[in-house]
Amino acid sequence: MTSCWAIWERRDKAIFEDGERRADLVVRRVRDLVNEMEGRGSLEEVVGVRGVAEDGGGWRRPGDGVVKVNVDAAIMEGVGVGLGAVCRNDRGEVEWCGVEQGSVAMVPEEAEAAAILHGLKEARRINNRKVILEGDCSNVIHDLQLKRKGRSSIFLIYTDIYALCNSFDFASFNWSRRSSNKVAHELPHLRPWTIGSRRWLASIPLDISDVVRADFDNISI
Repeated sequence: MTSCWAIWERRDKAIFEDGERRADLVVRRVRDLVNEMEGRGSLEEVVGVRGVAEDGGGWRRPGDGVVKVNVDAAIMEGVGVGLGAVCRNDRGEVEWCGVEQGSVAMVPEEAEAAAILHGLKEARRINNRKVILEGDCSNVIHDLQLKRKGRSSIFLIYTDIYALCNSFDFASFNWSRRSSNKVAHELPHLRPWTIGSRRWLASIPLDISDVVRADFDNISI
């Protein structure tokens, strides 16, 4: 399945973006996807080429006066897509969290981009002004850091993200390891599955309280 996804993705990019139909790019993408699923990050992140990988510590605090919004997505076969976001301040305290669940069909990277857009929308709704968006999908984060543009469907989501960033005094994108994104990873799977958006202010769903507590105990400065 991973190989099929990588082949389809390379075909899509070849048609709509760079025109390169190279087998080595497919092989490299398969390796990156497997590394991500195993929590190791892509090859570039493992060796530090992109400069966005963190050390093996837990969730890291943002700077003073900045909030960090961790996001993640989940594709539930035969059900739909879940998007999760959790916002914590510079003391590591949860300011809000939210989940959006729907029956729309998306490929994995589109869902990850949609989760970032969801997180930004919630941050604007709460009136956070300085925001770091953090997720564990390296390719999407890297695209957004470079402000990449293109004609395939994921770039429509990117365009909305770029436009929404203008609503903040400061907004940036950061990659994190799966181990540092545990709370956001749990939110999209929240039961019962409810079509629409749910949010919690200064609180968390009871189902993930243990994850939040364990994550807080491992916060890195």
